[in-house]
Amino acid sequence: MVAWGAPVGAQDNQDTQEIYHIFKLETDAPRGELIKALRLGLKENTTDTQVATPLVRGEPPETPGSFELVNPLSDGRFGALGALFGAGNAAEIMQVQCNGAVWIANGQRRLRGSQRLRITLCLFPMKAENSAYAYHLDVYVIDVIDKGGGLDQRLGRAIAGAFVGKPQDWTNKTILDVLRSAREDTATRITYVEGQPAFEGVPWEGEDRLIPSEDDKRKEP
Repeated sequence: MVAWGAPVGAQDNQDTQEIYHIFKLETDAPRGELIKALRLGLKENTTDTQVATPLVRGEPPETPGSFELVNPLSDGRFGALGALFGAGNAAEIMQVQCNGAVWIANGQRRLRGSQRLRITLCLFPMKAENSAYAYHLDVYVIDVIDKGGGLDQRLGRAIAGAFVGKPQDWTNKTILDVLRSAREDTATRITYVEGQPAFEGVPWEGEDRLIPSEDDKRKEP
């Protein structure tokens, strides 16, 4: 009988990355059709999807809203508890607020021993100039990549990677599939506003590639 055990010094560790992107969407399709396309694109790569369509009245503003991050432990009453969290754990408990959005979606992707992905999308209306409707789509992602661990954990990640690719690649694919769905189903014109790490070019108009790669990222000045 052979017993497998974790080698001496094997440690579990994680890399936690916060990602955000903002896109301008211009379309002549009704809001319901656009939301349907965005939702379908999101469901292709996530599970446990939750969506909400808040009631927003009045004319679209000149300047669209934007997501805000709120730390639920920032209240003085929980200051001591917040101090117990490391930087990565603190990022995971951040709450995303989308005040003024006409559509809010949350999705998760879990690959045991490899990745925990949480993505939030906020669709903010804005005054349209060259189309019937215009929006900003804000995307915020918490991407937790598991590393290290014993032989069984490393082997599990290697097998998963052989089938579904690197976790970071699927994070990018999730975002791009949402955009491609809107573009293909509702003829939405997409303009990149900003993000981190930033996209170069218009990858949502190309083939199904897992990007941004290092060459696709905007070079820092």
